[in-house]
Amino acid sequence: MKNIFSIFKNHIKNVFRIYKRDMKNILTSYVTLAIIIALTILPSLYSWFNIKACWDPYANTKGLSVAVVNLDKGTEFRNVKINVGGDVVKKLADNQAIGWKFVSESEAENGVKYGKYYASLTIPKDFSQNLLSVVTQDTPKKGELIYSVNEKRNAIAPKITQKGATNLQEEITRNFIETSSNTILSYLNQFGIELESMKPELKNIIDVIVSVDSSMPEISKDIDGFYSQSLDFRKYMQNVQNSLPVTSDALNKTLSIAQTGNGYVNKTQQSLQAISPFVKTNLSLVKNVSDNTETLLKQLQDLKSSDTGATRKILVDVRDKYGDGVKKLDQILSLLNSINNALSNNRLENFINNLSNVRNQMSDQQNFISLLIDTIDRGSQVLPGDINSAIQGANKISSTLGNMIDNFDSETAPAIDQSLKNFIGLSDDSVKMLQNMQTNMPLISSLIGGINTASGSSVNRLKELKDKFPKIQQDIHSNSEKLKGLSEDEKFNEITKILKKDAKKESDFLANPIDLKQNRIYPIPNYGSAMSPFYTTLALWVGAFILLSLLSVEVKSFEDGVEFSAREQFFGRYLTFVTIAIMQAIVTTIGNLVLLKTYVVSPIVYVMLGVYTSIVFTMIIYTLVSVLRNIGKALAMVAMVLQVSASGGTFPIELMPHFFQNINPILPFTYAIGAMREAVGGILPQALIKNIVVLLIFFLISIFFGVFFKEKANRLSEKFVKQFKDSGLAGE
Repeated sequence: MKNIFSIFKNHIKNVFRIYKRDMKNILTSYVTLAIIIALTILPSLYSWFNIKACWDPYANTKGLSVAVVNLDKGTEFRNVKINVGGDVVKKLADNQAIGWKFVSESEAENGVKYGKYYASLTIPKDFSQNLLSVVTQDTPKKGELIYSVNEKRNAIAPKITQKGATNLQEEITRNFIETSSNTILSYLNQFGIELESMKPELKNIIDVIVSVDSSMPEISKDIDGFYSQSLDFRKYMQNVQNSLPVTSDALNKTLSIAQTGNGYVNKTQQSLQAISPFVKTNLSLVKNVSDNTETLLKQLQDLKSSDTGATRKILVDVRDKYGDGVKKLDQILSLLNSINNALSNNRLENFINNLSNVRNQMSDQQNFISLLIDTIDRGSQVLPGDINSAIQGANKISSTLGNMIDNFDSETAPAIDQSLKNFIGLSDDSVKMLQNMQTNMPLISSLIGGINTASGSSVNRLKELKDKFPKIQQDIHSNSEKLKGLSEDEKFNEITKILKKDAKKESDFLANPIDLKQNRIYPIPNYGSAMSPFYTTLALWVGAFILLSLLSVEVKSFEDGVEFSAREQFFGRYLTFVTIAIMQAIVTTIGNLVLLKTYVVSPIVYVMLGVYTSIVFTMIIYTLVSVLRNIGKALAMVAMVLQVSASGGTFPIELMPHFFQNINPILPFTYAIGAMREAVGGILPQALIKNIVVLLIFFLISIFFGVFFKEKANRLSEKFVKQFKDSGLAGE
C-alpha cells in the first residue's frame, strides 16, 4: 500500500515539476510573457466585437432605405374625396421605424435594381377605389400594395423591410375597419334613437306577431288539408298521362297504313330530303373530332415523360373531344334507327351496324384516355406504349369514318332515300286527318304532362311547407311568449338596446378584437446579451485552439536527465495550457460584464461556467493534438465548424437540416451554450446540472484517450512526424 502511495506521489511530483518549469519559463522571458498575454486577450476580442456588433440591430432599421411610390388617384364617396394613398404617405413620413424615401416610380424601380434602396412599396392608382368597392360594388376588390425587394443586396434586410410592409398593410386594414364600422354603427345608433319615436308602430308589429301565433293551429290544419287534396289530384292526372302512349301507338299504326295524297307527299319529301345531307355532315364533324384527337395524341410523343402537367392537359382535351364525338354519333344512330324501325332496309341496317361499331370504338378510346389520366393523378408516368396504342385507335376510327363518308353518296344515301319514298304512300285526305290527330297528340301529352308536373311540384312544395311548419310555428310562439312576458318599455328596450351602443368603442373593438398579452419568461433585454452564450463559448474554443496551435505539447527533458512517462508529460503540460485557458475565460466573461454591460442574471455563475467550459474545451483539444499531433489540430478545426452550425447557438436547431439536428446532442458546444444561457436568463437547476454533467463526461472521455492512447499513438506516428518535419513544411 505504501509503495502504491509512493508511486502516485512521485507521479504527482513529476507532473507539477513540469508545470513549475513552464510557469518559470513564461515569467522569466518577456517575449514569452507578451505572447501569453496576447493569447489570453485575443479570444475575448473575438467575443466582444461579435456581441457588440449584434447588440441591438433592430434599433437602427431607420437606416434601411425603402422607396415609397404613391400613384393613388383617390376616389369620391357621397361627395367626399378620399385618398387613402395620400394618408399612408403622411403616416410614413412620421414613421421612423424604416428609412422611407418618397420618390417617383422610375426612381424606385432603378433604385431597387441597382441597390440604392433595399425595397420599394408602390401604392397603385386604384388603391382607394378598390378599398371602397366594398360599399360601391356588388363584387368588392381588395386594395393591393406592391412590394418589390432586392434580395441580392443583403440576406436579412428583405425580412426587415417585408415586416415593415406587412405592418403597414395591417395598419391600413385596421384603420379601414375602424372607420367603416364607426360609420355604420353611428347610423345604427341614430336609428336606435329614431326607433324610440316609433313605439306605436312597433307595438302594432308586436300585436301582429302575437295574433299570428294564436292562428298557427288553424293554419297548420289547412296546410294538411291542401296536401291531402293535392295527392289525390296528382294520382288522377298520372292515370290520364299513362293512357296517352296507348292512344298515340294506335294512331301511329293507323297512319302507317294510310295512303298518301299528293299535297302531303310534296311537303314530306321536302322535309325528308334533308336527312341524308344531315347524316353526312354530322359524320364529317365526327371525323374531324377523331382527326383532332389523333393530332393531339401525336403531340404527346414530343413531350418528355416527366412533363406530367402538359401530358394530363392534352389527355383531358382528347377525352372531352371523344365525349363530343360519342354524343354526335348517338344522335345520328337515334335518327337512323327510327327510320329503319319504321321501314326496314338491309343496306341501311348494315350502315347502322357499322356506325354503332365506330361509336363503341370511340367510347372505348374515351375510357382508355380516362385510365391514362388516372395514372398521372396517382403520381405515375404514362408509358410511350400507351400513347402509341391511343394513336393507333384514333387512326383506326378516322380511317373507318373516312371510308363510310366516301361510300355514303353511292350506298347509304340511296338506301335512306328509298326508305323514305316507301314511307310516303298515304292518301291525301286520310293523311291530313291522321296528321292533325298525330300533331295534336304531343300538345295534349305536353299539356297533361305539364299539369302533372305542376301538381307534383305543388305536392312537393306543400310537403316541404308541412315539414318545416312546426319549426316556424315554434319560433313564432317562442318570440310571442317572450314579448308577452315583457312590460311595454321592456319590449322596445329589448329591440333598441343593442342599436344605441357607443359607436366609437364598438368600432375600436371590431378593428382590434384581440389584445395580445405577452408573458416573458426569462426575459433578456437585448439581442447582444441573448447571443453572448454562443459567442463566449465560441471564443473559448478558439482560444484553446490557438493555444494548441502556437504552443508545443511536447515536453523537453530536464538537465538532470530525469525521464518522464507519457502520462506525466500529458498532465504536466495540460496544467500549463489550462492555466492560460482559465485566464482567457476570466478575461472574456468579466469583459462581457464590465465593458459591454451584458445582461446576466447570475454573474458569478456566468464567470465560473466560462472557466469550467474553458477547462473542458482545453482538455478536448489538448487530447486531440497530444495524441494525433497535426491531425488532431485539423479535427479540432472541423469540430469547431460543425459546432457553429449544429449547436443551436444562433438559429433553433429544429430549423437546421437533419444532419445537423442528428449531431447536435453529441457536440460540446450544445451543452456549454445551454449552461451559459442558464446564467444569462435565469437558472433552472435541472437544466444547468444536466449541461454541467454532460460537459464533465466529455472531459473524462478526453482524459481516458489521453492517458491510455498518447504513448501508443505517439510511438506509431513518430516515424511519420519525423518525415513530415524533414520536409521543412511542418510547424514547430
